[in-house]
Amino acid sequence: MPPEDILDSRGFIAVQKKHSTLSQLIEHKLLAPEEANSLLKIAAVRNPFDSLASLYFKQKLKYRPLLVDPASWVNRSAGYASEMRYAQTHAFNEWVFRMSYRKLIRRLLRGSASMFADYTRDMDVILRYESIERDLKEAFSRAGIGWKAEIPMLNRTEERTSGDYRSLYSRAAALTIGFVYAYDLKMYGYQF
Repeated sequence: MPPEDILDSRGFIAVQKKHSTLSQLIEHKLLAPEEANSLLKIAAVRNPFDSLASLYFKQKLKYRPLLVDPASWVNRSAGYASEMRYAQTHAFNEWVFRMSYRKLIRRLLRGSASMFADYTRDMDVILRYESIERDLKEAFSRAGIGWKAEIPMLNRTEERTSGDYRSLYSRAAALTIGFVYAYDLKMYGYQF
């Protein structure tokens, strides 16, 4: 939800057809607040270190062909094409520092930053990417919903050169991400 991206007046994506937040769905009148209250709302989180490693390889390699298509979602997401071009010409740790410096400043000034807060706000269940199928089965079971399917592995980052994200991080980059996303790491039980 929604079935297609919703664009703003400038032609940029205001609500993605995937990875949208509950507040965006309500703000754009795709869900009424009372309707949202009646639903079982589920979101998923992922280890921030691992998530950033996958994002880097998606931006550097996987989504590269989309840059030449002005109608592609990467060119309709404000700033995303610029982030991709940076990833394509810089090493992982340089990219990590560029991607995190604003959140680092926010963390220093306000005390917290989160990769997931907008997505997990007002959710009934939070799944962990690393155990998503087991967690979803458990959530459905608690809600009295039968389970009849397995979750397919989609959008896998085959371009990622290492399965272990730890090998990609310099000590400084790992410390920075650990500091920036300390809330998420503690809240969801993740570590480097």
